[in-house]
Amino acid sequence: MTPQGEPCPLPVTVLGGLATGVRDCVADLARIEVPGLAVLAVRVGSDGRTVSWQVYERRGPVGGGTLSPSRPCSSDALPPALLAVLLRLARTARYRHLLLTLPPGMAPDLVALDVAEGHIRGQALADHLRIDTVAACVDLSRLEDDLGSGDRLLERGLAIGPTDRRTVAETAAQHLESARTVVTSNAHDPDPAASARAVALVRHLSAYHSMAHICHDPLSGNLWTPNLSALIGQNHFAANDVRDRHGPLPVPRQLRAPEFGVRTTYWSSRRPMHAQRLYDALAQICAGVIRGHGHLWLANRPQSIHRWESAGEHLAIQTAGTWLPEEDGKAWQAASAERRTFAALLWHPYYGERRCELTLTGIDLDVTALHHLLNNCLLTDTELSLGVERWRLSDDPFADALGTDSPS
Repeated sequence: MTPQGEPCPLPVTVLGGLATGVRDCVADLARIEVPGLAVLAVRVGSDGRTVSWQVYERRGPVGGGTLSPSRPCSSDALPPALLAVLLRLARTARYRHLLLTLPPGMAPDLVALDVAEGHIRGQALADHLRIDTVAACVDLSRLEDDLGSGDRLLERGLAIGPTDRRTVAETAAQHLESARTVVTSNAHDPDPAASARAVALVRHLSAYHSMAHICHDPLSGNLWTPNLSALIGQNHFAANDVRDRHGPLPVPRQLRAPEFGVRTTYWSSRRPMHAQRLYDALAQICAGVIRGHGHLWLANRPQSIHRWESAGEHLAIQTAGTWLPEEDGKAWQAASAERRTFAALLWHPYYGERRCELTLTGIDLDVTALHHLLNNCLLTDTELSLGVERWRLSDDPFADALGTDSPS
């Protein structure tokens, strides 16, 4: 109870990931072994226009239904009718914890943010619900293949509707990066070295606080986990961290030491990149990189921030906003507190907050060669001396993909 005598908000663990078998195993184990826990399982139809849900208690299913939202489902939010279901479950005061399981095409951290900050008919969900942690389920025997895959979610039947063009690789990487708890299983992988390398990938890509491992009994074929506490009572969710991760300038995470051939490197520069040289080098830069993310500034597009997201065969360079101007109080106030702090700390009298930052992960990655490739894409001293207006005049190989640069 709260000091005013009101019921405490119901803690919610949001569980996602591509490993649906692991997800369902965890849900079954949790509802049986954790007193007072209920599971709300959400599924989305292949057309993206139907959503089914089922509530499970220890003894089995106790309710459910099918929804037909007025708009196709998105990957980052639950339909309002499902938010109402969550609110109703919390108001019953019947449960001590709720496990919300999502289809693999949904982004658990963004769904969690939607729940944490959502309203239903003027009622703040946060008055009755509290996000405990965001968790991702990972099949270690598939992880390396998934992260290197060129398949789309649609080809594997994992998409949120027929217009969902995301790839398996980028979705697998984003699940890991958003997770504060990771649940792993290697039930189908007889190779210990491959499992160790997959765990190393998890460590390098995820800023997790806790991990649980689903064990496989070779005699009975059953799956079990010795540590469900990794999912319950962790209180790891932070809305500001989610917003930063999806913002234009996410803070680079702390790097881990190389493990089993998995290596992550951080590269940065205050100089801008030459668009044509970068374009010509993209294939070489991405070769051997399993996951890359960060931001760039291109010399001929001096106002725009460009997010870099690569995973497997997928690469996206997208405009993500504009750099903060030196004298514009409204722009600074509109930015997050984290961004304002970093901008002030890193402010350069000529470049402002402009900078390039990339974090790149691969197996047996040649870091020296990779940094050399990236450094060769920067403006030379001679090019830099020409000034911004001359940089703008160069041909832009990214024009079709990025459109025009924002006006100064």
